[in-house]
Parts: sequence; structure tokens; C-alpha cells
Amino acid sequence: MTVITRAEASTVDALEQALVGNALAGELDGFGADEQEEAARFIAEIANKRRKGEVSIRLESTGGEAGRRRMRLGIINDDMPFLVDSVANAIAGRHLTIHRLLHPVVCVDRDEKGGLQALEPLCDDKSRRESMMYIELDRADARGRRELVADEAMLERALRRAAK
Repeated sequence: MTVITRAEASTVDALEQALVGNALAGELDGFGADEQEEAARFIAEIANKRRKGEVSIRLESTGGEAGRRRMRLGIINDDMPFLVDSVANAIAGRHLTIHRLLHPVVCVDRDEKGGLQALEPLCDDKSRRESMMYIELDRADARGRRELVADEAMLERALRRAAK
């Protein structure tokens, strides 16, 4: 069992609020309190260490009954225009359907090694803004998952194009 420190718990709480706080109508359908907390923990793990200019990406399969199995993708990046469109187009290029996409932009404080120290709602300091994407998509077969994970470079390329 992983022990969650008070600081980590507050980060998970802040991320949960950020994920659901500005969700559009319908984005939270079927996304109960337990799922929201689990999504926030997933994003917190990815966001835990990241240097400015780097992209942190994680893909994992989630449970579900046959016919409803999905994957979830977390992407942490510097905030910039066209991130959602770029990532959605890259996923669509793999013929996968996105079922949920939550995209808060938050302000963070990181130590010199990129460790997450604090997180707060959107602030005026653009240099502290980070994009945190939580995406649920169709579950690909084992080969498709391997290819998508191996092709993280595809997502990174899409994000770099968005930065230009």
C-alpha cells in the first residue's frame, strides 16, 4: 500500500477540483467521485516530476466489462495553444475514439529537479502554467497499445507543432 503524505493528498485534491471544476456539460456523465479521485491520482503521479519544456505522458488500460474496456492517457505539458486539438487529431489518426477529455490548466511550483511542490488554480503568471490532460479512449488491442506507447513521439511531435 502506498502511503500518501498530506502534501500529496492536497495535490490530489487540487487536481480533482481542477479536473472537474471547469468540465463542460456531459463530460462528467458516468464519472463518479471514486473515478474522479482515481483520475486525479493518475494525473498527480504523472505530474510529480517534470522539467519545463518536457512532456510527461502515460498510457494505461483500465478495467470494465467486455465491450466497454478503455485506456486512459495522461499528458502534462507547458501550456500552449492548440494542445487539445493536436492531441485529439493524433489519437484520431490511430482510429481511436475519445470518450472523456478533461483539460485543466493550472499553475505549479517546481523545485530545481522538476519535483512538483505546489499546485493552484490558473494564475496570471504564464511561466507557471501547465496543461494537464486526462483522456479516456477506446482500448486498443495489445499490439495497438504497444504501438501507441512506442509512438509517444507522435504525441510529442503533435505538441511541438502546437507550440509553433
